[in-house]
Amino acid sequence: PVQIVVGPGSGAVSVVVDLFPDLGDAQRIEVTRVHYQDGWAEGLTPGGPQETVELTSSEGAPFWITVFVPPDAPAGTHETTVHLDWAGQDIAVPLSLYVFDFTLPAQGHFATQLNVSVADLIPADGEVDDAKTLLFEHRLTPKSVCWPSGFNPAITWENDRSSAVCEVFWDEPDEPDAYSIGWLARRYILGEGWNDVGFPTAMLFQFVDNATPRPVEFCGIGRGDHYGTAQYNAEWAQFLAALEAYLDTNGMLAKGYYYVQNEPQDAEDHRLAAHLCRLCKDAAPNLRIAISEEPKPEIAEHDDGGCGYDIWIAHIRAYGQDYAWQRQRDFGEEVWFYSLDHDPDPYFNPTRVDLPGIHQRIIPWVAWHYRITGWAYYDGNRFFDGPAPTIRAALLREGIEDYEYLILANGGGVPQVYTDTPVDSTADSVASSLTSWTRDVDALMVLRHELGLYIEGTRTTLPVLETDTDFRPRDAYYINFQDPLGPPAADPLVIGERTYMKVGCGAYDSTVGYGWYGEFVSDPAIALYGYDDVSGYDEAQKSYLYDDYGRDNLFEFALQNGVYEVTLGVGRPAKGYPGDTHNATVEGIVVVDDEVTSDASPIITRTVTVDLTDGSLSLEVGGRS
Repeated sequence: PVQIVVGPGSGAVSVVVDLFPDLGDAQRIEVTRVHYQDGWAEGLTPGGPQETVELTSSEGAPFWITVFVPPDAPAGTHETTVHLDWAGQDIAVPLSLYVFDFTLPAQGHFATQLNVSVADLIPADGEVDDAKTLLFEHRLTPKSVCWPSGFNPAITWENDRSSAVCEVFWDEPDEPDAYSIGWLARRYILGEGWNDVGFPTAMLFQFVDNATPRPVEFCGIGRGDHYGTAQYNAEWAQFLAALEAYLDTNGMLAKGYYYVQNEPQDAEDHRLAAHLCRLCKDAAPNLRIAISEEPKPEIAEHDDGGCGYDIWIAHIRAYGQDYAWQRQRDFGEEVWFYSLDHDPDPYFNPTRVDLPGIHQRIIPWVAWHYRITGWAYYDGNRFFDGPAPTIRAALLREGIEDYEYLILANGGGVPQVYTDTPVDSTADSVASSLTSWTRDVDALMVLRHELGLYIEGTRTTLPVLETDTDFRPRDAYYINFQDPLGPPAADPLVIGERTYMKVGCGAYDSTVGYGWYGEFVSDPAIALYGYDDVSGYDEAQKSYLYDDYGRDNLFEFALQNGVYEVTLGVGRPAKGYPGDTHNATVEGIVVVDDEVTSDASPIITRTVTVDLTDGSLSLEVGGRS
């Protein structure tokens, strides 16, 4: 995509884009008008080959132009012209397109799971294929890829039309094709008669609701409690075994998964999750199962009998790398992320209109760093305006295709846990943690282009993100986190022979090149300061700042690239915290890991060496106490 903004101004302006002369007959160029939502560019109104809009004096009129490049397009530079017709003038805007000498796969490696109403995506006078093609072209997978039918047991096992109800797997052979799970599965999972590849994953069926994993009654047998009676579980196991056999016979087993349980809350839920996992694995050992929970020993190593899920879907704020990587290495399990509407800064939150588009674009970059292979969200229609995509849908696609660039630069392989790859330097320069990722969109676009040049062989070295590293030259810097208007009051603040910068809780300011990202950094009732006048400590140790809610916060300090020693301190001299842990990470390196202090040792001071490559030193603190 490319965007042209006209105005503010008056009168009407229309936009026409000439076809690229050498791009081939299969090229598509879509011109859409952009609509604002609460002051943010969001909606994309589809139109014909010429789009016209009335200019206003209050805001610019953006046009969003999308070029679909055919796989057989000649590599190299292609040029065309965008014509703006305003007040009788034909304003010609040159448009250059560089086509790389490689092809992105039709079916990508990064999974998505969106709870989306496919019916709402069907355009007027359109068909189901239109809605599913829209999703596929945006690299987004709906939960119900086989809508308007599905694999749920009410259709495939308990169906009254079955030749043997509750005895054989039934794929609706007596239904018209467009309503038969047998036909729909082949079309949208395998791509037969549709796009030749199908969706990359397919949720087969899922839990009843958050509190009810399985139906109260199944084939006329009462379940009892959630663990099920022996008779109920035997019938359930027979269904799962038949489902597995059907998928295996029809070549769908690798893509399909059964979504067993959503967000187990406590020890009893964990016990149930392990129980349901064991039931599934005993009945259908090769049927993939998923749960929306981060990998945790409370399930996978339960005393009643541990069991690991093939797909763990972890909330980004609950994800724990150490245990997740152990499960991935030892058992071949996958981990996906999921987002919630209230995910705060400094985490990405693609669900909100009122945040920059990097929040959509950055997800697969963060995922690469953690060896995450998918992303889920419960309200996929949020990214569409009826049957039309929004800018956020377009940017989600761009980010997912960024992941394919990384795959190709990695020799076509998905990265493995505990294994470094050369392209990690590229990915980590963009996103080094869940909260430390670039906000510099121009630098990201330059990096993507350079990565494309590397993949096609025009460039011989892997690129890294390049930002304004001359903002603050290479030198020694000393920062005291304190109330800038409170003690210590000395100005300049000199401790020993070092002159310290006084830095408070303020949000990141690009004009000074430092500041915080966090949910409450601008709330003086939560982002607080302290000063403990205790003998035996210097002024830097006596003064401190903290988040009273214990949220994760990210401090960025613009700095020329290079190798640095970074020394930091956590704690306060007047009091230890034996019940509340401290955490601090620098440039993705854990420096203080869930550690407590005591009255005898109230401060932790550590030094770590970092190789700065992205022009900004990142410090993450908080998240516990």
